[in-house]
Amino acid sequence: MSGEYFSSRAKVKRRDKLAILSAILLHADKGVYKTELMYRVGLSSAQVGKYIRMLVRPELLEVSKDSKKTVYKTTKKGKRYVDVFCTLVKLLD
Repeated sequence: MSGEYFSSRAKVKRRDKLAILSAILLHADKGVYKTELMYRVGLSSAQVGKYIRMLVRPELLEVSKDSKKTVYKTTKKGKRYVDVFCTLVKLLD
């Protein structure tokens, strides 16, 4: 997975839904807590919660417990989504 699209777009004020979903999946690749995900993707707690629900339903993101905290991790299906998204972005550039 490539983070080029996300790092080059870091200063863009508005992102579309697909880019936000891809950024979440990219940063949750190895597993991440919600707070860390909020800061990495630049969203509020409520916004991250909304997007997490959108990603869990189609099994792009999995949820597990690590001692007392919830961990979010990108699934194989989610990694394919990011790869396809990055490919499409490259085609449009």
